[in-house]
Amino acid sequence: MVRSPARLAFAAVMLTAGAASALPQFAIRSARACDTCHVAPDGWNDPDVALRKCSLNCNACHVSPTGGGMRTEGGLYYGRQTLPTWGTRPADEAYRAVELGAAAPQGQPASQPSSQPSGQPASQPSSQPASQPEGAESQPGPRGPVPGPGTAARYAGIEPHPTFQLGLDGRMLYYVPFAEEQDVAVFPMQADISLALRPFNPKGLNEGRLTLLLNGGFRGSRGEKFDAFHERAFVREWYAMYHDLPNQLYVRGGRFLPPHGWRTEDHTPFVRQGQLILGQPFDFERQVTGVEVGINPNYLYAHLSVFNAADQWDEPIDPDGGYGTALAVGWRDLAWHLGGSAIYGRRDGDDQIAYSAQWAANLEVAGWLPFSLIYLGEFHFNHLLPETGRSSLGLSAFHEFDYLVLRGLNAKLRYDWFDSDVDVEFDTGHRGTLALEWHVYTYAEIQASYRHNWTNNEERFDSGADEFFVQLHGWY
Repeated sequence: MVRSPARLAFAAVMLTAGAASALPQFAIRSARACDTCHVAPDGWNDPDVALRKCSLNCNACHVSPTGGGMRTEGGLYYGRQTLPTWGTRPADEAYRAVELGAAAPQGQPASQPSSQPSGQPASQPSSQPASQPEGAESQPGPRGPVPGPGTAARYAGIEPHPTFQLGLDGRMLYYVPFAEEQDVAVFPMQADISLALRPFNPKGLNEGRLTLLLNGGFRGSRGEKFDAFHERAFVREWYAMYHDLPNQLYVRGGRFLPPHGWRTEDHTPFVRQGQLILGQPFDFERQVTGVEVGINPNYLYAHLSVFNAADQWDEPIDPDGGYGTALAVGWRDLAWHLGGSAIYGRRDGDDQIAYSAQWAANLEVAGWLPFSLIYLGEFHFNHLLPETGRSSLGLSAFHEFDYLVLRGLNAKLRYDWFDSDVDVEFDTGHRGTLALEWHVYTYAEIQASYRHNWTNNEERFDSGADEFFVQLHGWY
């Protein structure tokens, strides 16, 4: 049945209320203080925008400029110093050593490091220091000489851009479906190993460097579709990237996940798995083979890629997979983020365009609340234009609130919605999620989530499709 314009308008209005599953809360939450990502930035002059390395974009914590996978020195520092409830905090140890070796000025007690809210932002406006230009000298700060940019001391001993780097990600899932026909399951959800080699690796910043990255692992599944353990092994992505240039310009070529929407930790939101993009769900395993260029001068970010949408990792070039291009542009400010992205492609003679808007707000940094509360959202359109037959438009969205209960413990409330075809009635899906994410110790996280799923108003109080799961996450 075809829906009336009034029904479609009502559905669009309803999308603006609610809450989603996303890791980007780390990026906007880190705006509360500079020392979430490196030691406190006291005592140096603000460089030109083109030379700044401070950013709230994905590349601040991940080697991939569009997020996910191996961490940079900033991401490792964040994971040790800011994220966990317990564990050795490298900056605290470094500051303590400095303070024991020097008396506090004018008899005042030495200042203590903190990665809790302060008046110092993370990606500063022009009146605040962001990062020194290459070659600038260290200035004296309240804890002694300020570590120079691009040095291990800036990250309390974590070496930036090592010539060889190893990264790990592992997840175990305990899954309890409420549906009678499904069984409780315990299975490995993720087991990734990332390797990076930098054959061209200058010591200075903004001189350009070459990174070769390989991310392999093992597929997790609660089914029995793999006959042997070795059949689970695969290569998720590989690419060569030339980066660390002025304005954080980069270019990469190989197999990677193109930029589109929020890069979520959970691969099951409807904006990723509810609808197909060039033949596959656009989750964390939807890698393509192509080239990409991007830029991120402090607040602004932009990524553009062209690719062959080959489905299988062991056949990276497949003419039958179709071809496409992806564009993501936006602005990540201290209190808010706003971005848009689009993918256009052609496969099997059919055209498709998927586009979305993403947004976020840090209600604490904005001055609206005295505690840490993050709001994230995305509205996604998926327009399929087949060579023959009827075209279709699918919609999906999510909203999410993240409340920092205490250091390391995040409470999440989220709402997901999708409509696979706006011209067809009774094909919507809804999901409400309540979750606790606890980074208990350095590199160790526990997640517990309850998800309520329903497909129409008559079933919105039915728990037969609900799910509960506990996830153990370890990374390095």
